[in-house]
Amino acid sequence: MNGIIDKLLDRLAQLEDARRPWESHWRDIARYVAPDMAYHEMLEAVGGGASRPHGAQQAPNIYDHTSLMAIDRLAAGEISLVMPSSATWHTLKSNDPFAGDPGDTEKRWFDDLTRYAFRMRYNPVSGFTLASKAAVKGRAAFGTSVMYVEESFGRGLSSPVSYRHVPLLENHLATNFEGVVDTNFRVFRRTARQCVERWGDKCSEKVRQAAEDPKRQEKPVTLVHAVMPHPRGDESPMRFASTYFEKDEKHLIGEGGYRSFPYVVFHWNREHQGPYCEGPVSMALAEIKSVNMLSKQEYIATQQWVNPPTAQRDDAANPPNLNPGAPNPGLLSETGELLIRPIITQQRPDFARAVIEAKQNQLRDSLYVNLWQILIQNPQMTATEAAIRAQEKGDLLGPSGLSLQEGLARMVDREFAVLESKGVFRPGAALAAPTSLQGQDIGVAFTGPLDKMRRAGEVVGMQRVLELAGLMAQMGRPEVLQRFDMDEMLDIAQDVHGAPRSIFRPAGEVAQDAAKAEQLQQILGSMDVIRAGGEAAKAAAEGGKALGATGPDGALDPQAVAAMLQGAAGEQTDETELP
Repeated sequence: MNGIIDKLLDRLAQLEDARRPWESHWRDIARYVAPDMAYHEMLEAVGGGASRPHGAQQAPNIYDHTSLMAIDRLAAGEISLVMPSSATWHTLKSNDPFAGDPGDTEKRWFDDLTRYAFRMRYNPVSGFTLASKAAVKGRAAFGTSVMYVEESFGRGLSSPVSYRHVPLLENHLATNFEGVVDTNFRVFRRTARQCVERWGDKCSEKVRQAAEDPKRQEKPVTLVHAVMPHPRGDESPMRFASTYFEKDEKHLIGEGGYRSFPYVVFHWNREHQGPYCEGPVSMALAEIKSVNMLSKQEYIATQQWVNPPTAQRDDAANPPNLNPGAPNPGLLSETGELLIRPIITQQRPDFARAVIEAKQNQLRDSLYVNLWQILIQNPQMTATEAAIRAQEKGDLLGPSGLSLQEGLARMVDREFAVLESKGVFRPGAALAAPTSLQGQDIGVAFTGPLDKMRRAGEVVGMQRVLELAGLMAQMGRPEVLQRFDMDEMLDIAQDVHGAPRSIFRPAGEVAQDAAKAEQLQQILGSMDVIRAGGEAAKAAAEGGKALGATGPDGALDPQAVAAMLQGAAGEQTDETELP
């Protein structure tokens, strides 16, 4: 067993060396942008130091809160555009590029599965809401964030998956040849009592003894969760090997595996194949530091201006009392001149404030804050202007939104891998796939506000073409309207706007009703049932009933229709008035 642990520790040391250049950068970011996430403290805790409240640690370093508010606004804005909790921000589709357009049955199954996925995800016990928010904020702050998606046991199908945000400094990542993260050595700490609660007798004897001792049960234990591609490759049903062990004791806790990589990694803007990347805060970090430095100097200048230092003769009997209304004997000369004066050093707090505000605006631009204020600053703009501004906002945030969706797509793949292992898609199960989709890979198609902004031009284009065709029809070319496929246009509009497929009647029912109507028209044209205006009115009134006169195969029964119409005509009397 020690040989396995030694190999894993050697690999961990390599990953630590590769990550070390990033750690000081992450500490700076956490200090000025995300002290509540306590990344720097967690690093000290993993290294063996004692953690402290971040408020006591960071208060001396933060004199301006622009960066703190900006990163929260940026994270909230991204969530609202890509994955709003109040909307269904993705649908599902087949990953087979040659499968063709799905039929009505397949689309309805995709809708049912999508609704189940969102109910599962937003179940309060799953932890998705908190984990996803922290992951989006960490991605904006540090450029990289990690979320752990694992199978839940004992909760049934209402919440088969759980989600946890993993602090970045707990992770030691590596990528495969394609640049996809496929390895993570997570180093974290738990108390001895927590370890025994989780693994029981699988813990080392030292940890079990500490857990039984009331004085030592809260002693921290450094643990490692190593996940990497399985050494046997495709020969194993588990694509990724999993190992838990105690780092200090070199004790193996357990081995297992995953069918899919359980750590979902989100990147801001990857320009290389490495596992880590920079975010918008990295580009603005120097500006953030300068704003805090100037704010500190502004506080000092303001204090000096309001309560300046004083100069006085060295032979003054008593120090001056500067309290309001306080007497100061002996501080006037025989000629009435003050023997004490304030030292004015030409402090300009107002000038410092102007410089700080200019830098704050630059910082807000760097962190996209001004994009979220576009619609708020001018509430009197027209609907067209608001749409144009919203489109601009979507275009500017498009690249970052697409990179966030890349991580979300991997999360969905991981969710479905867990559901498949639970037999949710097997024939006869509640969410069994249609026969045409059995054995196919299911992918995600995003439909959030950002995607609707991107595709809104399709609907606008259809509307403008229809308007042009209407004008041409009025000018004597009505045949141009026959070129439009109205069903296809409705399908495109439903897809762009993200409406559920259930708003449409099944295609089979629509085709059947159309066939009935066509048969009825043929019967009416072949029968001499319209003898007078009154008879025509009566026959038209009974025509609706004829739609129900169907045979065993669902088609109209001509004999039943004829008998119904003849009976309706026979009921007319000589007293019927002609129009």
